[in-house]
Amino acid sequence: MTNNWKTIWEKRSMNEEAFNTDDIYKLFAELKRADGFDVGGGEISEKELIRQYEDIKRRLSTNAPKPITSVYEFGCGSGANLLLFERDGLECGGIDYSSALTDIAKKVLRSKDIICGEAINAPVEPKYDCILANSVISYFHDVDYTRGVLEKMFEKTNYSIGLIDVHNIDKKEDFIAFRRKTIENYDEKYENLNKLFYSKELFADFAEKHGLKIKFSDSVVENYWNNEFVFNCFMYK
Repeated sequence: MTNNWKTIWEKRSMNEEAFNTDDIYKLFAELKRADGFDVGGGEISEKELIRQYEDIKRRLSTNAPKPITSVYEFGCGSGANLLLFERDGLECGGIDYSSALTDIAKKVLRSKDIICGEAINAPVEPKYDCILANSVISYFHDVDYTRGVLEKMFEKTNYSIGLIDVHNIDKKEDFIAFRRKTIENYDEKYENLNKLFYSKELFADFAEKHGLKIKFSDSVVENYWNNEFVFNCFMYK
């Protein structure tokens, strides 16, 4: 199956000058831009993206039996999220199917565990305390693939899984109507670039099957155009 989204991500690039900055937040913002957070509804402020990171970190470690020390990201892109985890002293790793983005990640991260490949092919060893997928699983091509990736995540994590910006199937028609209203020729521009929408029940069933605790939350990014259409999901061993 041709992955049309992958073609889009392979075209993403980064301002080379950002590699030389000593300001980690400017680098973080540029990495987020490379990951596509400058399109689809205007840029999100650096402040809000950092606030989102802090919320994710807090929720991944909720009620952990000991302080978390490592995080692995499915769909790590340019390494923006992992950059801040590394800043906070965590061991990091990640996988992404865009060679353009993983090449950037390898330049900015200390981690030697950055892989270019499909999420379903992520190795389950070494294990990490936490697994993250931020604005990723809505680009998977079908739910069976997602279930397979969730199994990999379950095997790879010691403690928690965080799924961020999951598109809500109950909001699918509202999402499409909004996009048609705000993007000229939306159907033409996004032909064969579909998003996958999910029910919360899918994750609740997975959690029950594997004996996981589960919590859903809303996006904390203020003024994010996508807030109405997405939810976050955290699962804990």
